[in-house]
Amino acid sequence: MGGLYIHIPFCSQACRYCDFFFTVSLNKMDEYVECLVRELKMLGDFHRENILDTVYLGGGTPSLLSGRNLEMIFGAVHASFTIQKNAEITMECNPDDLKPAFFQKLKQFEINRLSIGVQSFHEKDLELLRRSHDDLQAERSVKDAADAGFSNITIDLIYGIPGQTIQDWEANLIKAVSLPITHLSAYHLTFEPGTVFDHWRKKGRLVPVHEEESIALYRMLRERMAAENFDHYEISNFALNGKMSRHNLLYWSGLPYLGAGPSAHSFDGERRSWNVSSLKGYIERLKKNLQISEQEELSLHERYHDYLITSLRTKWGADGQHIKQVFGSGISSHFNTSAGRFLENGSMWQVNGKIAVHPDHWLITDHILRELFLD
Repeated sequence: MGGLYIHIPFCSQACRYCDFFFTVSLNKMDEYVECLVRELKMLGDFHRENILDTVYLGGGTPSLLSGRNLEMIFGAVHASFTIQKNAEITMECNPDDLKPAFFQKLKQFEINRLSIGVQSFHEKDLELLRRSHDDLQAERSVKDAADAGFSNITIDLIYGIPGQTIQDWEANLIKAVSLPITHLSAYHLTFEPGTVFDHWRKKGRLVPVHEEESIALYRMLRERMAAENFDHYEISNFALNGKMSRHNLLYWSGLPYLGAGPSAHSFDGERRSWNVSSLKGYIERLKKNLQISEQEELSLHERYHDYLITSLRTKWGADGQHIKQVFGSGISSHFNTSAGRFLENGSMWQVNGKIAVHPDHWLITDHILRELFLD
């Protein structure tokens, strides 16, 4: 079993906080899809034995795709891979794209999970973030998706936005859980290099929230979602009634996955590859039958670090026996000694025989990881 990620790099406008690979030039979309289909067929030739349990269209803004674009993409996916009968097929969407006719189009391609980029239900936040929808569209899109028959809906929210009060954040969470969602991804705003927000931060135009505010917002998030029976299963993710993201669990469990499109990554357990982060370069190379990706074979130490980075993001944590069997007794001894200090101070705990970061301390996971890494 494995997963397939398909990157759709087009956006109607640039959000000020985003550092994903995207372009606002939409005139290359049809040409891009033609090249994407070519890559999907190539991937299928090399990985014909792969049975897909998940397919994920991310971006960018996949909801900008036309019906013809989707028909070509899913035609190539089905022609190139075997898809599990009950596969999770997710599409990221912007609220302003979700019209009744659009929902009917999605059902033709067996898309059964929608990830809606709400980010906030407050107009002032949306304007600062430079989102393409307003607060009313944010709420309406979720309701319309449920009315159209989608029963597995996740939304994204951002907290730690400059000017956002804890009351604003609580109101966002109250609104979110009042809607027919089965999953919530909540991310603390980060000022990524090269983004407009990072430029504004350097100029003093925006000031990141203080650490104490971040902790208070995070605690509010955990308490509110727990009260609504959402399972906090990963640092930024909450699921209702077991509706965890099966696709993202592949990443966090260290399982193989394939990526298609510019900047997309693939992983087979020992090797990692990544496509060129250029729309022009991606199209030109595919048309000339040139290589579009680079690859590296991970060392034992790198695979150990990757295992910690992914497993310790989750409530299940890292398996000490797995570390010993796969990475050897020396690395196992280092892990046990380093983790022991955090077990003593309560930052980590033992869960079902594994060692995990305590959810109350997930905000300092990066600090814990640095101590668990090898020099």
